[in-house]
Amino acid sequence: MSRQVKNKAELRAMLRAEQEKFSECAGACFGDVFWHAADAGGCNWNLSTMEGGNSAACLEAIRPFASGLREMYNVPDEGK
Repeated sequence: MSRQVKNKAELRAMLRAEQEKFSECAGACFGDVFWHAADAGGCNWNLSTMEGGNSAACLEAIRPFASGLREMYNVPDEGK
């Protein structure tokens, strides 16, 4: 399945909306969505490190959602 391209702001908004659903995400945030060369699965983005609150628990809570987004979407290529 080929991925659709979404800008980082759209993905960031979707991920932050998902965070709002989990109490373990209170006070936790990730810095941003960042581009990288496509990995073995074909995805070219990931989340930066989460900070604050119980960031490890929050990351685990949103991981299935983030994984689904990574399977469906790529961000515009930033490679030089």
